[in-house]
Amino acid sequence: MALLSERDRRKLEEIFHSRLVNPVKLVLFTQRQSLIWTPWSQPCQFCKEAEQLVRELAQISPLIEAEVHDIDSESGLAEQYGVDKVPALIVTDGSGRANIRYFGIPAGLEFTALIEDILSVSRGKTNLSEEVRAKIRSIDKPVHIQVFVTPTCPYCPRAVLTAHQFAMENPNIVADMIEATEFPELAERYRVFAVPKVVINDVVSFEGALPEQVFALYVLKAVDQLAGKDVEEFDLIDRQLRGIEDEGDWEEHKHHHHDHDEFEREHHFHRYEH
Repeated sequence: MALLSERDRRKLEEIFHSRLVNPVKLVLFTQRQSLIWTPWSQPCQFCKEAEQLVRELAQISPLIEAEVHDIDSESGLAEQYGVDKVPALIVTDGSGRANIRYFGIPAGLEFTALIEDILSVSRGKTNLSEEVRAKIRSIDKPVHIQVFVTPTCPYCPRAVLTAHQFAMENPNIVADMIEATEFPELAERYRVFAVPKVVINDVVSFEGALPEQVFALYVLKAVDQLAGKDVEEFDLIDRQLRGIEDEGDWEEHKHHHHDHDEFEREHHFHRYEH
């Protein structure tokens, strides 16, 4: 049974025909299904569906190529791509850059992020403002951005797309979408209580889909490249966000805000229950 409905296929055909420019390769690492389950070796939950999704997308346009690998039998290649868990999907133009990555199936609302990534990589340009583009391109140190998401979070695709556009602009940046429910140990390690949760170089983090210019400040902070007025702006914004994320203040905000859903919309995050 197809994952994409006939209606979705027709819509994607129109979008890809009108907006794809150059070839795009979808490199997927998966794992063979195992009948044996142990606490230290758990089967991949959505590898089969991820492979089916990638192959269906490749059937829609001749400019999209699907390349599927097994993480166990091709461990050397997985190491080259920096892949240590599955399913892992890399969106690339085939030039060798592999810094736009999805860990977990990009389903639900994250599917829109995947389509936008395919279009951006195909045309070779982002939608970032010139100011943000200049700041991101100035980064000369390795950056690892992890964006924790869930399929039903309405704010997560925006955060994923911003991180991936940063990676498009600068090869020093590797940006990952991580589906929190598929990788609960990671979600617990990074204390993911709301999504999107963004972690940069394990040094700085924040919750919410922040505007690209603010997101960029956090990236610069992680590599000690904040300068000038950006320092004061970052300190002000970070104090405000820390006040909301602090556990005591979080409880206070919940008690004093009658509409919890409105509070989440205001701060662009979605609660995540482990």
